[in-house]
Amino acid sequence: MKIAWKITLIYAFILFFLITILSFIFYVQTQNVLMDENKKDLYRTFMGLGIGRGFMMGRMMGGRISSFYISENGNIIQDPFNLGLVEKEGIYQTSDGSYVLVIKRNDYFIGKDITSTIISLNRLRRTSIFISLLGIVPSLFIGYFLSQRMLYPIRKIIRDANLIDIKKPGNRIELPSARDELWELANTLNVLLDRIEKAYKREEEFSSDISHELKTPLTSILGYIRMLKRWGKEDKKVLEESLDILESTTLDMINMVDTLLEISRVPEDIKKEDVDVGEFLREILEKYKGIYPNFEFKIRINDGPIIKTSKKVIEIILGILIDNAVKNSLDKKEIEIGYKEGKFFVRDFGRGIPEEEIPKIFERFYKLDKSRSSKGYGLGLSLAKKLAESIGSDIIVESKEGEGSVFYIKV
Repeated sequence: MKIAWKITLIYAFILFFLITILSFIFYVQTQNVLMDENKKDLYRTFMGLGIGRGFMMGRMMGGRISSFYISENGNIIQDPFNLGLVEKEGIYQTSDGSYVLVIKRNDYFIGKDITSTIISLNRLRRTSIFISLLGIVPSLFIGYFLSQRMLYPIRKIIRDANLIDIKKPGNRIELPSARDELWELANTLNVLLDRIEKAYKREEEFSSDISHELKTPLTSILGYIRMLKRWGKEDKKVLEESLDILESTTLDMINMVDTLLEISRVPEDIKKEDVDVGEFLREILEKYKGIYPNFEFKIRINDGPIIKTSKKVIEIILGILIDNAVKNSLDKKEIEIGYKEGKFFVRDFGRGIPEEEIPKIFERFYKLDKSRSSKGYGLGLSLAKKLAESIGSDIIVESKEGEGSVFYIKV
């Protein structure tokens, strides 16, 4: 059963229940009022003058008092309804179908005919039941109308969601005008769609990058394999050179794929922690001294403060910048790492970057040296930039041709 019909039936039941309760209350209140009026009429008739004197005068004068039932201390004084001896108050039905209301006053039981009142109450009861049953139809209509009105924003959200293409998830669900739970639902779905779109774009970029960058090394590998088939068996030198190149190209491809995977997996939310800058930089220094023994590494830092950042992300970024500094160093194999004024930095004394090229260095696959001999695939700085943005940071570059470059990481 659809939610619309469930809501319709619930509303219909509630409305029917309310109509029934109101009809019942109205009937009971009317019954009480009419019974009270009849009781008051008995009191006014018999107690105003005194029961004994009033009765005797009524008998002698043939007044309307003769139409009432009267008994005293177990003795029937007057019984026009053939009730017999009455011992308690209540409403009694006679043999001819009439109704008599009997009340007690001191030692007297007094009764009067209330058939017309009972008939009126029966009619009122039947009318109340009919109205309650008749109320089912408008209750269903009202319940259906309310359910349609309530579900309209949900149906609109569903229609908007159906218009979203997974390959082009640029559309968003229109937010309702009222800032209620449905607004929160639509907004949550839009936030989820933003995440899906970003994830899809990362996957799309990754696929594009892989297909774009693997073509050249695979072509190179294929060329060397063909050369080995022709001359490798006879010429040992060709065999060794080809195998070395194949090994180097394969390792480069592995590094390139790993880098692309890192770019595609940049987390949305990264936890930050307290980092002792001095101790952290010394760990980085020792690590890269072992990786690049031909280079001299220096730390430039005064006092090592404790900052709140993502240690893992900063470590990856610094590693990328150090690798980049090594690749771009010339004769002076010296690299400085440090921290000042809220920024980590890596300085090299290499070739430097032309001013017009600085805006391009963070683009994916951009390589300052376009020659085939240049190692790498132009992905490192792109990853560093993306990682910095993931923790709300940024990378600033200062460079001068022939003197070297400094990369700052704002934290």
